[in-house]
Amino acid sequence: MFLIVLIKKSDYSLGTQDYDTDKNVWPVNKPMVKLEAIQQTSGEAQYCNDLPPYPGEVFCALVLAKVANGKINSIDASKALAMKGVVAFFSAKDVPGKNLCISASNQLLMLINDELLFAEKEVLYAGQVIGVIAAETHNLANEAAKLVEIKYSETLKKKPVLTIEDSLITKDDNRFKSISIPAKKKGDNVQHKIKGVFLTGSQYHYTMEPQSCVCIPAEDGMDVYPTSQWMDLIQISIANVLGVKNNSVNVHIRRIGGGYGAKISRNALFSCSCALVCHKLNRPARLIMSIEGNMQAQGKRISSRHEYEVGVDNEGVIQYNDSKYWANGGCNFNDPHAWVLWHHFGSCYTVDSWMFNGFDVRTDLPSNTYCRAPGSTEGIAMIENIMEHIAKVTKKDPLQVRLANMNDEDKLVLESMIKDLSKSADYEIRKRVVETFNNENRWKKKGIALVPMKYSFGYWGQFNAMVSVCARDGTVCVTHGGIECGQGINTKVAQVAAYTLGIDVDLVTVKPSNNLITPNNSVTGGSIASEACGYAAIQCCKEILKRLEPIKEELKNPSWQELVLAAHLKDIDLCARYLYAPTQDNTLKPYKIYGATIAEIEIDLLTGQHIIRRVDLMEDVGVSLNPEIDVGQVEGAFVMGIGYWTSEELIYDSKTGVLTNDRTWNYKPPGIKDIPEDFRVSFRRNAPNPFGVLRSKATGEPPLCMAFVIPIAIRNALNSARAEVGNKDVWYQLDGPCTNERILLNGLTNKNNMVL
Repeated sequence: MFLIVLIKKSDYSLGTQDYDTDKNVWPVNKPMVKLEAIQQTSGEAQYCNDLPPYPGEVFCALVLAKVANGKINSIDASKALAMKGVVAFFSAKDVPGKNLCISASNQLLMLINDELLFAEKEVLYAGQVIGVIAAETHNLANEAAKLVEIKYSETLKKKPVLTIEDSLITKDDNRFKSISIPAKKKGDNVQHKIKGVFLTGSQYHYTMEPQSCVCIPAEDGMDVYPTSQWMDLIQISIANVLGVKNNSVNVHIRRIGGGYGAKISRNALFSCSCALVCHKLNRPARLIMSIEGNMQAQGKRISSRHEYEVGVDNEGVIQYNDSKYWANGGCNFNDPHAWVLWHHFGSCYTVDSWMFNGFDVRTDLPSNTYCRAPGSTEGIAMIENIMEHIAKVTKKDPLQVRLANMNDEDKLVLESMIKDLSKSADYEIRKRVVETFNNENRWKKKGIALVPMKYSFGYWGQFNAMVSVCARDGTVCVTHGGIECGQGINTKVAQVAAYTLGIDVDLVTVKPSNNLITPNNSVTGGSIASEACGYAAIQCCKEILKRLEPIKEELKNPSWQELVLAAHLKDIDLCARYLYAPTQDNTLKPYKIYGATIAEIEIDLLTGQHIIRRVDLMEDVGVSLNPEIDVGQVEGAFVMGIGYWTSEELIYDSKTGVLTNDRTWNYKPPGIKDIPEDFRVSFRRNAPNPFGVLRSKATGEPPLCMAFVIPIAIRNALNSARAEVGNKDVWYQLDGPCTNERILLNGLTNKNNMVL
């Protein structure tokens, strides 16, 4: 007789947020709603595809390869072109400039390899763009794209290289780029040697808005409205493809519907395709990807493999750590990962005895790319997995192992945070309750875990801002080079501008970004843009105040409106621009972001289902510029991490390389009942940041790193289940994501256990 039990999930979730706010410095530190919130919730906020139809506009659809390797013999678009309303088909031979959506010669940050716009002689991966259809309607373009016939030769003679393991089997040195970090020392009190392998998966950047672009012919060139996090790349790439001057490409972005890194380098492919159609036909063109096409053609989060050998003493202190790391970068080495990961791998621990060999790996997949908290998510998970392994072998409490390996500087902060969080979350009491629950239940098990984090943050790039004051009423317009992706950058910039000028934030408006006022601007990513653009805006405001000072002294305590009008009438410039670059202005310094998280989960050993009963998360945010926005960033990033570690798994056909789960029917981001039933977020108190903008810290990425507490809690629940079948002290590999299948299999349940 078999008994099936399903976990009962609550019909509601609750959340609490605990933070301080100082009204004396408002509008900075004020918990205010995003400037665009009302327009977004009412549907009035304009995104790329909300731009009105233009006369003569055509719709674009990309033709994608269905195999991962092979030579292209022929491309036949005749059936598609025979359809009424289909206007044109363009492929590599039709490109007037360079057939490169990314050119390494432009020396843009991490883009070190050329990337083809359209495949030429060979296919590099399933989903590679072969060409683009232009038609009178969106649906017609997509249907016509399916009719383009591509004949290949030499396909399927060799199995596509899709995984890191596949690439290692090839022994092809051209598939690897390496870095090596030697250890500074090695301890001699080795009592235990620990070896293991840990795999982390990939993740689709699940943005509300797909990759899109609208291009319109203009008398000075072309107006481009892309869904990009990097205006400069779009301008340069389109100019290269079309063979025109950079100053003929006018890029405009009001906002995008989510980015997470998907629209940093990857949008260039889609925007260049749209721009080519616009240029060749001299008609407005619109490209809006379907979710299936988006998932097939776009690179994802970089998956990884970590092999480690660690020597520890009887207290679990690391004597040496020899780590090898491989990152699946897809079809090229753009957006390299290994170096980024090394900077986060140490987290809060002493690293002098660690040796690290990292490899970026080329495979037969779309060019993978940075995804929210790249490198840090995987790196912090890797070392926390090692800490759990050490605790298992030494039979020590995992938290004590962590504290024993922390460096002194970070330990001072994190011990305090752990103490405060443990007290507010009743951690010790709940550990005992969980133990009792597990003793009394066979088919349901609970797990609870506490994990600390340090996220190292630094400044880079170039970020523009311009502030203009309207003389007649004193209102202020701000434009900056950052991209509003939903993270609230415009709101924070408006707050710091109002604070600096000493006016109400209602007097400030933030205008769309463009490459005229903010040229050559760096990418919005890595949680840096809100700070950098905010700082640039502050410097603009300070320059305007400096110009106003003589007039203020003359007028004796004027109102803001009186002051700016008087200045204007005396021909004083009320517009200022500033470029922030850390190489030119070292006011802002690198700093550390700390966090600690406690998670309690429950698993069903008969189905592999799990539910997150409660999460208590504390993050060190300095003095938050806007606690309401920062809480949203923390909660959203953590939930994105929940999806990464539990439900989001990409599955490719091993023979063709085609992504088999390319829509929400079979690719599962977290839903409304996958979030914690009880989600408690708090900000560390009395910890201003002397190195950041107005004592604040970044918030967008660190919480995703803290989500690794979920698979650790799942492991703790599984440990109880495995102990009941005599597998108590054996370490086992629990790779990400912890899907229902992996939980079920690792619970070691079999039919003999279920007979009554």
